Amino acid sequence: MKTHKDSFLFFYLFICAFMLYAPNALHAQEAKPIDSLTYYSNLVLSSKNNTDLNNAYVFFKQRSEQSLQQNDILNVIYNLRYVAMIQFDLGLLQESEATAVSALGLIDNLKLKDAITNEPRVGLNNHLGRVYVGLSDYPSALEYYNTALNLQQDPSNLNTIFNNIGLIYYKQANYQEALEVFTKVHQTNLTFNNASKIARSLGNIGATMSKMKRSAGLDSLTKSLQLRTSIDFKSGMFESYIKLAEYYQDRGDLVRANRYANKANLLAESKGNVALEFESLSLLMKLNPNTNVQRYTQLVDSINASQLSIQNSYAAKKYGLEKQERLIKENELKMKIIELDSEKQKQQTTSAIFAAILILISSIFTFIYIRSRYKKEKLQEIYNTESRISKKVHDEVANDVYHVMTKLQSKDKANEDVLDHLEFIYTKTRDISKENAAIHINEDFNELIKDLLMSYKTTNVSVMTVNASKMDWDGVADLNKTTIYRVLQELMTNMRKHSEATIVVVSFEQLKGKINIQYKDNGLGCKLFKSNGLQNAESRITSINGSIIFESQINNGFKAIMSI
Repeated sequence: MKTHKDSFLFFYLFICAFMLYAPNALHAQEAKPIDSLTYYSNLVLSSKNNTDLNNAYVFFKQRSEQSLQQNDILNVIYNLRYVAMIQFDLGLLQESEATAVSALGLIDNLKLKDAITNEPRVGLNNHLGRVYVGLSDYPSALEYYNTALNLQQDPSNLNTIFNNIGLIYYKQANYQEALEVFTKVHQTNLTFNNASKIARSLGNIGATMSKMKRSAGLDSLTKSLQLRTSIDFKSGMFESYIKLAEYYQDRGDLVRANRYANKANLLAESKGNVALEFESLSLLMKLNPNTNVQRYTQLVDSINASQLSIQNSYAAKKYGLEKQERLIKENELKMKIIELDSEKQKQQTTSAIFAAILILISSIFTFIYIRSRYKKEKLQEIYNTESRISKKVHDEVANDVYHVMTKLQSKDKANEDVLDHLEFIYTKTRDISKENAAIHINEDFNELIKDLLMSYKTTNVSVMTVNASKMDWDGVADLNKTTIYRVLQELMTNMRKHSEATIVVVSFEQLKGKINIQYKDNGLGCKLFKSNGLQNAESRITSINGSIIFESQINNGFKAIMSI
């Protein structure tokens, strides 16, 4: 849906007509430059390129300065409206918003509520609705459109605002509401017999029906194009070509979609309108990947350069307007001096409340941070202690046992039972040492996990992993990796000691920053109670703010699901 020109054409023409037929009301002191005013007004409404808009910008900016010097606030408002329109058409949405808000502020300061101030108030609210649509802030856009509706007194102009509201519903994919609005707009357009507006509402109805998968949508789109072609409305024809291309694109008919997209592109080229050409080429790229990429890139650079040029031009003129802007601010301050005194008090109170809230929030975050850091340090200390004990068991106890075994084996009549018992003690000591040994988590963690799990594989026990190789461990904290390793080790050791399982499956999943690991075996199962092994596993996971769930039934295996 296009909102930049068609949707506000009636409003712009109304402004021009008002200036032509009511010169005494809005610019009685400027009867001489009417021809220039008409020329530049038309230039804004039917600009062919950015040069037209740049020239019109300079004209209306200078007029606003002159009106300000003469304290002609109504004409300042009038010229600022055109400046806001030009900024909008150039894509300077924030600048356009600021200009429109400034004009509204001047109207409020006049404290007049008559036909002369009501018309620009409606137009500026309507314009701000367009700006917020361009910024994708649809709630704010609807708020300004509804304000414009409440202020609008001319029934013939209500259709423009309703049409814009329908466009918001369309962009939000509320197609049923959009269709109802566009249908009402179309019925009103038929009573005024305006061909361009009838074609516009037909196109909007057709595009909405197309999204709702209704076959009648194509008929409305076709009639809209025919009507626009009959009145030689080039911008409207371009919009119809784009909508028809999107219609066939949605239905997978790329041949017809390309045909209409190419027609739109040829029309844009003939008009010399870079923005329209950009839009049509963008659609062609979607229909034909890698087609026209070079030209598309050139247009992007051209548009960006053009926008930057306008922004720089605007900044250069800002210094010349500082004196006039100060006059406006002084007038505003005089009218609000009483309000400012109370506002200062409110600001001081608000600042004090804000400071108190900020201190409270900072204290809470500091407490949470210190507590979290303490937990991590304690957990790391536990792992360091485990590693130190493991090394000591291996270096002192296991080595001494092995030394005794060696001495006994050197004697001819060694007691075989003693040797067997010592070997059992040595093996158990070595296993304890291995279970609590330091983990080299800086190495390939995928391989480390795989080696751990496969170390429990025997001729009687089959160990399988699912998606282990797809895990990305680079962004996982070292403490979390150590915990995962230890918990899996606890589960596998518990399986080997108690379950008599023949099949073990460990699956991994990484989803939205969460790591989910599921352990499952076909062992004997048990009535769940937290033995030392399971309690250790749960404590480890809880210490890093994770969770673990155990499920088991007798003769139905054992299952553990952990999430970190």
